[in-house]
Amino acid sequence: MEQIFVCLGVVIVILLAIAPFVIWDIKKLNKKVKEVFKGRQELDDADFYERYFKAQGIPFYIVRKIRKIFAEELNADLSRLSAEDDFSKNLSFFWDYDSLADVEIVMRIEEEFQIKLTDEDLQNQFRSVNGIVNLIWRKVREKEIPQ
Repeated sequence: MEQIFVCLGVVIVILLAIAPFVIWDIKKLNKKVKEVFKGRQELDDADFYERYFKAQGIPFYIVRKIRKIFAEELNADLSRLSAEDDFSKNLSFFWDYDSLADVEIVMRIEEEFQIKLTDEDLQNQFRSVNGIVNLIWRKVREKEIPQ
C-alpha cells in the first residue's frame, strides 16, 4: 500500500512540474491563433458553409464535421477560419505545438466518414481548408458509388 502512495506522489510531482510548460504552450498557441485570424469576422458553422462551400454543392454535414474535427484536435477556436487558409503555410504553426495532430486528424476523418486517405491524397490535397473539404467530399461520393 505504501508503494502505491509513493508512486502516486511521484506522478503528482511530475504533473506539477510539467503543468507550467503545458499552460505556457497553450497560451502561446492561443496568441498565435489570435494573431493569424486578427481582423477576421467570426463565422458559425452555417455562415462558414454559406460563405465558402454551399455554392460548390458540398453538403453542410461534411463541412461542419471537418471543421469540428480540426477545432477539437488542434484545441483551437477556428471560428475565423477561411477556405483559403493553408495548413502548410499560414496555419503551419499548429504542427509546432502538436506534431502528431495531423495524424490524429487524418485518423478521425477516416473514422468519421468511413473513408481511406492515401499518401498521395494527403500530399496533394490535404493543405488548404478548401482542398481538404473537397477531398473528403470526393472520397465520400466515391464510397457511395457502387464499383
